[in-house]
Amino acid sequence: MNLKRICALSLAAAALTAGTAFAVDAPKEITVASGNSSVPNTYFSKGQHLGTEPDIWAAIAAKTRLKVNFVTGEFNTLFGYLDSGRADTVGNTITVNQKRIDKYKFSEPYAYIPEKLVVHEESTDLKRLRDIDGLKCGYSSGSNGGNLFKQIAEKEGIKVELVVFDSSDLLNEAFRQGKVDVMIFAGSEAAFKIKNGFLKARTVEENIAVGEKAFPFRTDETSLALRAVVTKAIQEMKADGTLAAIYQKWFGDDFSQPPTDYASPWKLD
Repeated sequence: MNLKRICALSLAAAALTAGTAFAVDAPKEITVASGNSSVPNTYFSKGQHLGTEPDIWAAIAAKTRLKVNFVTGEFNTLFGYLDSGRADTVGNTITVNQKRIDKYKFSEPYAYIPEKLVVHEESTDLKRLRDIDGLKCGYSSGSNGGNLFKQIAEKEGIKVELVVFDSSDLLNEAFRQGKVDVMIFAGSEAAFKIKNGFLKARTVEENIAVGEKAFPFRTDETSLALRAVVTKAIQEMKADGTLAAIYQKWFGDDFSQPPTDYASPWKLD
């Protein structure tokens, strides 16, 4: 064997050794920080962890053979678990926004959930945002509903009467009694409450806004490897209808695909 071939083989062996030394092992487990009281997304009932998020992660586990562990708490604790390394991602129907994109790498979105106007089921004449001109619009204290109603009024050049309530339960009861004409809910929450008979209502066809839901990951090499595995599973679940079936089960509607003519403002490379 000549000297050139010996050198070439030695370099190739060195390259393989270096690649092996620095390669990230294929991930086998993932820990997900998830809420404990967010019905119907992720909550506990009679000791069971239920909701869309546990169902989605069960499907991801089946497709990837990842062992999925959960650490649960109130919403304001979940990103702390992620940042501290106690969790690898957050599974709580997290909305993509610029502040989060600046800090985390997101998976492919697994849900596109619009903000919707909720009106009485007999109010079939209300079809567009501007149709709420002059109506009583209720929202709960501390929510973003009041700001959204103001934005709609400004954008559409209409006037609305804002009525604030101390809690969402009081708001819902006022709506049932006809003291409020319009509310704002996430489309999934509205679908769940209507499907399960909590509200006799319908949603206005035109969306207020659309929230893309995805899983955030830290930017270290191991986290990015997990992100790649999860994204691949989400893509497969969109294609084979697994995600659609989960949403139909919980909401009677499919939120796995973006609304018609929706253009995402985010670049999740």
